Amino acid sequence: MLVRLASLATLAAALYVALASPLPLSRRTDPSEPPPVVDLGYARYQGVLNETYGMYEWRGIRYATAERFQAPRTPSKNSSDSSPILAAKFGDVCYISQVGANTTTQGVLTEAATAPSATQSEDCLFLNVVAPAGSCEGADLPVVVYIHGGGFAFGDAQIQWEQFLQHIGNKVVLVSIQYRLGPFGFLAGSEVVANGVTNAGLLDQQHALRWVQDQIHKFGGNSDHVTIFGESAGAGSVLNQVLANGGNTVKALGLKKPLFKAALGASVFLPLQVEATSSWAESRYNDLVAATNCTGDKSTFRCLESVDAGALAAASGKLSQDQPFGSWTYVPVVDGSFLTKRASVLLKQGQKNLNGDVFYGNSNADEGFIFTDPTLQNDTTTSPAALDAQFDSTLAGLFPLITAEERQSVAQQYPASSASSSKGNTFARISSIIADSTFVCPTYWSVEAFGTSAYKSRFAYGPATHAFDLQYYSGELWTGTKSVSSIQSFAGAIGGFIRSYNPNDNPANSTINPSWPTYDSSEEMLFNLTMPLNLLSTADPRVIKTSSLTDFGTSQREKCDFWRGSISKNAGL
Repeated sequence: MLVRLASLATLAAALYVALASPLPLSRRTDPSEPPPVVDLGYARYQGVLNETYGMYEWRGIRYATAERFQAPRTPSKNSSDSSPILAAKFGDVCYISQVGANTTTQGVLTEAATAPSATQSEDCLFLNVVAPAGSCEGADLPVVVYIHGGGFAFGDAQIQWEQFLQHIGNKVVLVSIQYRLGPFGFLAGSEVVANGVTNAGLLDQQHALRWVQDQIHKFGGNSDHVTIFGESAGAGSVLNQVLANGGNTVKALGLKKPLFKAALGASVFLPLQVEATSSWAESRYNDLVAATNCTGDKSTFRCLESVDAGALAAASGKLSQDQPFGSWTYVPVVDGSFLTKRASVLLKQGQKNLNGDVFYGNSNADEGFIFTDPTLQNDTTTSPAALDAQFDSTLAGLFPLITAEERQSVAQQYPASSASSSKGNTFARISSIIADSTFVCPTYWSVEAFGTSAYKSRFAYGPATHAFDLQYYSGELWTGTKSVSSIQSFAGAIGGFIRSYNPNDNPANSTINPSWPTYDSSEEMLFNLTMPLNLLSTADPRVIKTSSLTDFGTSQREKCDFWRGSISKNAGL
């Protein structure tokens, strides 16, 4: 989940707005030249020069417009004013929602989950482009499209990427996108199916990827070399784009070529997936209708369409906070079109039925901690019967559709006798369950689906909690709190994948990591430190067998097989 790492004011101080008339794209050879005006057909945008990092930047580019609960569309041509738009500021961010029972109390997501300092708006379908200074049409640079995280409830694209791009050689065009969140992007139910679109936020992302195919060459990017990259819900979005349209988006949309070649998912997020008109989806819809006083209207959908955007966001936020700790209210649904089946089912069909040619998945060593009810952490309950009841109640809140018998099977898979006593018995069990079912196993299933065309890594720096890896590739990398070698090892591998689809081609340090096989070997890279809890210690990367990873008396593979087994339907995986 993305945490804002710098204010717009800080970034603006590093930007030099070019006032001179730029040369035509085809003649641009000098990085000191002012950035070009790019004509998108519907609007013209004047870039800015970041002299500190030697990069061209275009911020707040509109890539689509959309009515509430409807599909995005290409913006109308701006004919009222022929002058270019100065792309020096980020666009408004999308309205945020919330996580169940205010998960932010764990301390990691506090800033990301609260109202951002930027203006929130429904008119938020903007993206940003960063390219090396001097980049021009014909440069054919690799392209990476970053999709932010935030549980499909919060987050935005106002992130600094300059140090990461500099670290990996500054020969990449990066696009960061925004998409509708909460009920604006993920409301479902029969009324939405009949009158609007489900998975609107995913449709926004897909529209942005189509924009990249049409426009990125004007910024120096190669539309035939596109990697989609995301963390947490951004990685879940990457997965959903891999699965989109039954794994054949080219055919479904009548495209000439794929929207992307490679996919990079950091902590692939797979929350409860249900049918768009299931009782669970209908319940979320009806709750929002009641919370916005739309119950008495002849058409509840038309009423929700007309509710003030701020009021709708506030109502959805309150509903989300009232849910069990760590649960998710507005998430992608199986709609028979964009998502034809549940993720675990589609991934079983293998790469030939998926979008993309190569996949890189990373998971963190402690994914579940920040999503587990902290009141359980210091719980002193010791009675076996009381622990069983506490565990069953917590599990039922997180997985509302699984049966009592299925909860018992989970209890047997994660026995109380194997739980860490230092964290609280139920806390340790629930934390491991959230990690495996929601983040770790979906990441493994993704790399397994691509097999000989996939790479897997495990991030184990410091506490290695969910989102801890973000500070190694977004925002300010060189803060004096991390060793140089650790950044070279981890961020460099990511850069190598973006540039050549191979993390072994590390542009930051070609010798720091051992040779890294594709995942058909059942081996993965462990990004470790010589002193794991000392972030200033030297990088100590190594290749390990996945079979060496065990917890609760069983292997990681066995736990993932459990979640992909018979319980997967009611668990919504």
